[in-house]
Order: sequence, then C-alpha cells, then structure tokens
Amino acid sequence: MMSSAILDIQCVLGPNSKYLIKEMSVVDLEGLASQHWIFKHSRTPNTSKIEDVNMWLFRNYHQLSSDCGDVEYSEIEKILKSLHFECIYVKGEEKRQIIQDFIPNVEIIEMGADLDCPRLDQLHAGPGKNIQPCCLYHMNLDSAQCTYNRVFALLKWFKNNM
Repeated sequence: MMSSAILDIQCVLGPNSKYLIKEMSVVDLEGLASQHWIFKHSRTPNTSKIEDVNMWLFRNYHQLSSDCGDVEYSEIEKILKSLHFECIYVKGEEKRQIIQDFIPNVEIIEMGADLDCPRLDQLHAGPGKNIQPCCLYHMNLDSAQCTYNRVFALLKWFKNNM
C-alpha cells in the first residue's frame, strides 16, 4: 500500500504577507504514528496590517503567541522531506500550496475539493464529536483549533468515508 498521511498546519503572516507555518501535525493513514511541532519565528518588524492579521489569527484560530515554539522555523523543509510519504492529504487549497512548495515531489491531495470532505468546523460539530487528542499546548484552550486534534478528526472522516 502507498505510504500516505494526513497533515494540518496553522500559519502566521510573515514579511511580504507570506504565510509561515506556526504549528504542524501529521498522522499516517493507519493512525499508528503521529508527530506535532510548534515553530519559532525570528522577530521581524512587520507592518501594522500584518500585526493586525496575526493578532486576529491568534484570537480566532491557533491561540499560539508569537514567542512560543520549540523548533526553529528553518527546520520545516528538512522535517517535511524526512517524512517519506508518497502522498499527503491536507484540508484547504492554501495549505496544499504551502506544503507543495516545500516538497514538490510528493503528491498533495486537498481533501475538500478532491474528496468532498466537509469543513473542519463541521467535523467537530455536535455532542461528543471532538474526542480526538490534542497537543499539550492546546489542552486547556480551544482544542478544535489544534492541528494535532484536527489531523485525527480528518483521519476519522477519511476512514469512515474513503
């Protein structure tokens, strides 16, 4: 069987309004192996518009402060290339493009357009729906925004629908 995984990211806006990965998680399709990273970004002066966007992303999505992170951002390409998956599933065209730019030789499938997967917030809707694990950072925050939580929600959907 082809070696495949589900990957999710949360981003911040960096210089030149380019999205930079802040948090990333991956789980293989068997659900046997998983990994989670929060990336450190060097503090660069940003425009007030970029700062406003990042504050909005912090409040409404990832809840990851700009100074948190345990892995240098410069390691992302090496990490992605070390995964050795032939195919990676992501949710969202922007995420697909961001990951594809790092690993152009890997097939990146966008689960929404290509597989008709519902929106992430719909995967968590209803009582008892969000029972997937989350990272320690998001444990007491909104775990539905945690990439680790979301790769397991996407994996559950994938196993039930593919």
